Amino acid sequence: MNAGYVYVLINPSMPGLIKIGRTLLDSRQRARQLHTTGVPTPFQLAFELFSEDHETLEASVHERLRDFRVAENREFFRYPLDKAISLLLEISTPPTREDAIFVAEDITDKVVKKYSDYLKPEIRFIRIVQSEDRVWLETTIETEIAGYLKDQQITRTDLGFIQDYSEIPLFNPDDSISINITRFLDEFDAHGICMTVDLFTENACREICGSKQEPQDTHEMVS
Repeated sequence: MNAGYVYVLINPSMPGLIKIGRTLLDSRQRARQLHTTGVPTPFQLAFELFSEDHETLEASVHERLRDFRVAENREFFRYPLDKAISLLLEISTPPTREDAIFVAEDITDKVVKKYSDYLKPEIRFIRIVQSEDRVWLETTIETEIAGYLKDQQITRTDLGFIQDYSEIPLFNPDDSISINITRFLDEFDAHGICMTVDLFTENACREICGSKQEPQDTHEMVS
């Protein structure tokens, strides 16, 4: 067996198409490699899944979607993204390594749609990342250097400390990533986000929490 990742990429210039492939190391790097002069917009990593036999998993999903393949020698499929993710989850086998990342799904567009007025403008990607015993919120911040280079900072926040009203963890790794994403988007409100994770601007959090307090002047002398 050969461990690695099976990924799903999307591209705004290719509406309705998804690319399903595999890589040993970094799905994001693979997405960047595919941004050639013949493709006007970059590929976006919508989903990735760790598999201890990623070659077999990729071959299996390609076979299941053979009727939707655009060309026999290309990994592009005209198939709904959400159904492709469900299919990968259905036919995959959870890893035996406890420290292995099992699955990650991009929720950037969904969060932007719901909270566009609140989000920090430097946030480029937002994902839910889930292993056998952890659920994280992963954010990627991009900053420009010298006008064209981009520096990325990726931060993961363990969501295990967040509890519901019954003091039960809201984000449970025993549940599917789809369930945890639904909880984050539908059950976890803007106030909860302000109190626990770093997605919103300071002004947005003051507005959401109803606070009229001005931020303390850190340069003020204390007597």
